[in-house]
Amino acid sequence: MASPSVCARTVRISLFSYGHANGPVVQQHREAQYHKTLAYNIRHLLNPPRHLRLKATGLSRRLQKEFLQNDNVEAFLVKVQREILLVVKEGCDQLLYSTEQGETKQGPEEADKHSDSNAPSSEEVALEGAGIDIAVTICCEEGRHRSVAFVEELARRLAMFKYEDGFSQHWQLIINVTHRQNKGPNKTQAKTRQRERREKGNRYKPRLGDDYDEDQVTTH
Repeated sequence: MASPSVCARTVRISLFSYGHANGPVVQQHREAQYHKTLAYNIRHLLNPPRHLRLKATGLSRRLQKEFLQNDNVEAFLVKVQREILLVVKEGCDQLLYSTEQGETKQGPEEADKHSDSNAPSSEEVALEGAGIDIAVTICCEEGRHRSVAFVEELARRLAMFKYEDGFSQHWQLIINVTHRQNKGPNKTQAKTRQRERREKGNRYKPRLGDDYDEDQVTTH
């Protein structure tokens, strides 16, 4: 499998945190030669202490430290990071194969015109779109604490990826972070959705007295 260093492409990784109580993330279509979406639910991970959650969001370094010291959180971070990097390599393999096939059809002279020595600038990439576009969605219950802290740490770790040994300087990594529920107060909206789910569930529960036997004869 080819490493990302062989694939002189721009890789854009967009990280989204959001609350399960407020519905899934709706993504806008963006131009890319390879696109993949990875979705993770971290509601099973232990919440930071209540007194920290009342005073701050997942952007708080203190809250992040408390959350990230949990072994289960660390293990899940490693898992997600590994899966993202595997997708990056998969995308590079596909683009590299497509490039090689194109060069074979064009011939050596035409291929030289599109060599890595003429790699596009960051401005050109911004206009043309990324070669690889990966969207990663992380959800907790309300989208203000665990998912935010998780995404912040994940972004820091992925940013160091481009400094690993063997990576080409022409390989461009762009990381975008969006915290949907941190854009404004959302507790009222979350509680409304939770109440709607409870009411919807109650519709299917038998009412008191509805389960009697219709064949039963009542005597006086």
